[in-house]
Amino acid sequence: MERYAPIEKVCMVRTRAQCLRHTVVFACGLLLLSNSPMRASENQFAFTVRITLSPKAAATLARTSEAIVVSATYSGDPTPTAAKHADEIGQIDLGREEVEVPGKPATVRVTGNKISRAHLPWIKGPILLNVNVYSARHSGPDNILACDFFDGTLAQAVRQPVSLHCSLIAENTPTKHKS
Repeated sequence: MERYAPIEKVCMVRTRAQCLRHTVVFACGLLLLSNSPMRASENQFAFTVRITLSPKAAATLARTSEAIVVSATYSGDPTPTAAKHADEIGQIDLGREEVEVPGKPATVRVTGNKISRAHLPWIKGPILLNVNVYSARHSGPDNILACDFFDGTLAQAVRQPVSLHCSLIAENTPTKHKS
């Protein structure tokens, strides 16, 4: 008994060669479709940060041609079997990504491409996220910005853009914890 129908019986074209061509085209189409969700899931760790600047910070960054760095640190609470892999504060480090942008108000996309996917099975609960913003230190050795920071879950950051405001450290503006 034949387990699979011959390709000529499945295809509605005249020759075996035409049928094979149609099958290859169909298979390639399926591959392209199956890769679309894969690309989307690869980006499940991405989020957006909106940076605003005080007038003094904007003027200083422009005058010195200084850039801004958005730093995202991903982590999670360890499963009982992965506790031995936890860092000094008891969390599993999933990686850090830094994005440098020109020193002006901006909307920054953090891709999440630096996450250690191999460590994901080591965590229980949500992926934790810490986002800091600071000057890139191209115009001098010290950070000149005091910025709000985000400390929460990745799911919170993905839902809506994280809005962080920066001023000059010398302005003594209080920073805010966002979550």
